[in-house]
Amino acid sequence: SINKLTNGANMINYEFISKGRLDGVVVDVAMPVKIPALSLKKAIAKFSPKENCCMAVIYWTSRKGNESKKVIAIPHVTRKQRKGK
Repeated sequence: SINKLTNGANMINYEFISKGRLDGVVVDVAMPVKIPALSLKKAIAKFSPKENCCMAVIYWTSRKGNESKKVIAIPHVTRKQRKGK
């Protein structure tokens, strides 16, 4: 039997929209990037922001079909880094 996790059917497509500041106004600095991953945490780890990107807005649809949105600051500090473990 195929392990469900290696099978691409369980992936969630996370859409990253990079935002930066231009004269104090927040603007898109790059084209939206779609990253397939099993979790938001892993998708954020894969995401590599462009220069002058200060935050990213992430949109995705959960496995249950719920639309979600999250805004993260760039550079993103993981829980592991914050807790110093």
